[in-house]
Amino acid sequence: MENEKFVTVLTSTSVHDVAVIRGRLEAEGIACFVKGEFSAQLQPFLINGVQLQVRESDLNQAIEILKATGYNK
Repeated sequence: MENEKFVTVLTSTSVHDVAVIRGRLEAEGIACFVKGEFSAQLQPFLINGVQLQVRESDLNQAIEILKATGYNK
């Protein structure tokens, strides 16, 4: 599991929305990584959004949680 691949489950231009969703997924025990988070904080006008990523093995569970909260992949 140490070298497991992370995959994008959601892309958004709102760092705040991604943080809320990340908190929800982490509360369910899903490890998350936000690609582009720091770039968006430093230069929000130059970035096309941030990517919420989860372990490939958690992808299906993460998608189900996103659907239940009103987000779709």
